[in-house]
Amino acid sequence: MENNENKNEKELLDEAYKNVRMASFAIDCLIDKIENRSLENLLRKQNKFYLKMVTEIETLAEKMQFELKDINIFLKSSSFLGIKMKTLMNNDSPKFAEMLVQGTTMGITDSLKAKSEYPTKNEDILTIVDDIVSHEEEFVDSLKEYL
Repeated sequence: MENNENKNEKELLDEAYKNVRMASFAIDCLIDKIENRSLENLLRKQNKFYLKMVTEIETLAEKMQFELKDINIFLKSSSFLGIKMKTLMNNDSPKFAEMLVQGTTMGITDSLKAKSEYPTKNEDILTIVDDIVSHEEEFVDSLKEYL
């Protein structure tokens, strides 16, 4: 039977993985619609960070012998459709920035909530989660100029 610490480590790592996978997916859905080059460059930089974190989390999970849960197909599909609908009606930079701020803020909130729900002393996992939150907070601040 899995002990509580091990369960918390796995759940927190899963949440971090779903966060960065969903964020990268959302950026992929938006990037080809953005006409503002500086906003596009900001998104590319952020997506590079998310993809780096995906690799770090997968490597750590493999080392810990955890099988990660990816974002489910329903969430992926509904997010894709939501993004497409919102950008169909309005595809200017402020709208993109608003959508990204909302999504990124949700990622920050989910990460902090998961950190609280699944307490662990595993420094590798805590460092990953803290790094994600820190980068997402910076990303939100960077997006404000586009609102």
